[in-house]
Amino acid sequence: MRRGHRRRRQRGFTLLELLVTMGITIIGLLGLMSLYVVTARSNALGAHSGEAVAVAEATVEEIRGTPIADLLAAHAAPSLPLDVSLDTVAGRAGMTFNRRVQVIELTAVSPNLVKIRVDVTWTDAGATAGAEGGIYDHQVSLELIRTASEAL
Repeated sequence: MRRGHRRRRQRGFTLLELLVTMGITIIGLLGLMSLYVVTARSNALGAHSGEAVAVAEATVEEIRGTPIADLLAAHAAPSLPLDVSLDTVAGRAGMTFNRRVQVIELTAVSPNLVKIRVDVTWTDAGATAGAEGGIYDHQVSLELIRTASEAL
């Protein structure tokens, strides 16, 4: 009888304890999964932002090395200000970057200075531009001031 009595005292986990433990574990794992999703999205946004900055820098250097007269002739503009959309640039993972260039005279400062502004915009994959109030739209802008006669 003593052996039978000992077995009754040896208790394992009850079904209720196991269910509570599993519930707490699942809630913790769901929190980790949401953290993973947010981290992955942040990494993708950072990668796209870096790529957009590289596109903007390349465009600024391209414009910077072109004389103002050649810029105006290339876009059939009689004079400054110049506001044109350039060809889109394809990035990694099918991302498309739109480029816009503005060239403005800074006559208030000097008759020989111009400001070049390059805007690079993109939309998160699968979204349309302006959707849901523009929460999926992103933009990087670079500005450069140079003389009107400079072509470096």
